[in-house]
Amino acid sequence: MTGFPVKLYIYDLSKGLARQMSMQFIGKQIDGVWHTSVVYNGVEYYYGAGVQSSIPGGTHHGQPLEVVDMGESSLPEDVVLEYIESLKDIYRPENYDLFMNNCNNFTQDLCQFLVGKDIPAHITGLPQEVLQTPFGQMMRPMIEQSLRPITTAPAVPVPVRHSTFASATPSRQHVLYVTSASQLEDLIKTNHCVSVFFTSSTCGPCRTAYPKYDELAEKYSGKCTFVKVDINQAYDISQRWQITATPTFHTFIDGEKLDDWKGASPPTLESNINVLIQIAYPPHPHRRLSLPNILGTSSQPITYTRIPPLDKVLAKLATAGIKDQILLRVVKFITEREAHGAREAALPDLNLWAAFVREQIQGGALSDGLFPIIDIFRVAAIDVRVGSWFAEESDFKTLRSVIKFASDDEKPYQVRLVTLQLLCNLFTSHLFVPHLYRELGPELSQLATSSLLDAHSNVRLAASSLAFNITAYGQRRRAEAAEEVLDSISVELLVAMIEGIGREAESVQTLSRLLTALGLLLYFAPNIQDSELFAICNSLEAREVVKAKKNEFIALKALCDEVMLLLALP
Repeated sequence: MTGFPVKLYIYDLSKGLARQMSMQFIGKQIDGVWHTSVVYNGVEYYYGAGVQSSIPGGTHHGQPLEVVDMGESSLPEDVVLEYIESLKDIYRPENYDLFMNNCNNFTQDLCQFLVGKDIPAHITGLPQEVLQTPFGQMMRPMIEQSLRPITTAPAVPVPVRHSTFASATPSRQHVLYVTSASQLEDLIKTNHCVSVFFTSSTCGPCRTAYPKYDELAEKYSGKCTFVKVDINQAYDISQRWQITATPTFHTFIDGEKLDDWKGASPPTLESNINVLIQIAYPPHPHRRLSLPNILGTSSQPITYTRIPPLDKVLAKLATAGIKDQILLRVVKFITEREAHGAREAALPDLNLWAAFVREQIQGGALSDGLFPIIDIFRVAAIDVRVGSWFAEESDFKTLRSVIKFASDDEKPYQVRLVTLQLLCNLFTSHLFVPHLYRELGPELSQLATSSLLDAHSNVRLAASSLAFNITAYGQRRRAEAAEEVLDSISVELLVAMIEGIGREAESVQTLSRLLTALGLLLYFAPNIQDSELFAICNSLEAREVVKAKKNEFIALKALCDEVMLLLALP
């Protein structure tokens, strides 16, 4: 697979003054006050007034002083854009600090994700080098004040690239631009619900409909594919579809045309699109149910953020002969993140960390009960950047190794416990979650289902948390995009949850999470009259199981009633 080249643009904010005057002022030779950005797929990304983008070389910094070839990234474009979007939570405008959290921290994180390489050390180490001098510390406020307007200036907007079908990325752009009849026919055939806007660059009335069309495309993103066709650039489409005037609209469901009309009236456009959506997605029987206890749960995943006494953990590992530098770097990352926040914590080399974890597993060190290594992994995974990196690791070999190791019944139960908690924490990364189902579904399902029946109550609690995270994400995808992401694991998970509910006699918290997870798995399930999930529930007498728990755990009465309502509906 051919990747996109990744370039590091290097600028000198001092415009050469640092090279000329640094020795005189701070007693050290500084060649530049470095600002860096990353150019990926024709867009320059950098951090200033938040995460910004521009045409390459088109920022207010002008042309770069130096361009460094960082290699190629074969990651899917939508995955990269999703990761950049996630970095906006860390690199906010108000978090910018010229010395401690600047553009170079951002480019370091992005380059590590794209190509697994660090940017030059003389750039990342410059702030500390300056602050180590007495004059540098004294001048820090003045330097901050003079350079902040330069580093945090507004971006030069990137023109929208929609000249070809391939350049329109659904995850970032809600309207697709099509230029050939074959592309349009393929879209209509392969998407459940499609709206096509035939327009032209010379059509004045079309401009009246653009804002409403774009608004509807954003509103129904994931449910309907919205397309624009400029017939001045796509003659074969205008001939194939006999478009004689613009604007013209066509709508389709499962490849069959539903409606067509002409005219630029925004109210007519909105009314017709709403009809399209209603026909494409008829109301579900569950829509009339009131389920506040199931649906009112937090949309945030359950995570495990407790930090163990790291000095004692390192001492225990050192006693066992494990003193690798990467272990110390990851612990330092955790400590700095806890003390100063994510923006102050530089990512360690995750390639080395992944290799270290696999080596310890393969070498048998963890078999001696040294589960703290996985526990350290658990704490690090709270950071979205860590989860995002492991989302793109080749064949998920590190996580496969950890899950396989934890699934062995001969291993100490603590290993299974912290592995379940690690998997829960990975749900903080929007990039990682889809891979849990597509790539790690069988391993994930086996670990979760067997752990729901574990003899140790804290393992069952962690497994119920993982079941909640899994089903909550599946429910969101079902609601937002009519997508069933749990098909490969839903049956096995359902059976284990019903059995787990029936057996749980100790923990109200574990039972509450399992009942909620069961409700989320069933809510808005497609074709409920013929659903395999509901057939399994009937065969396992799930309603009677839940009813028994309602009588046993009074505090869960309302939640049990809601689950029983779902189970009774078919």
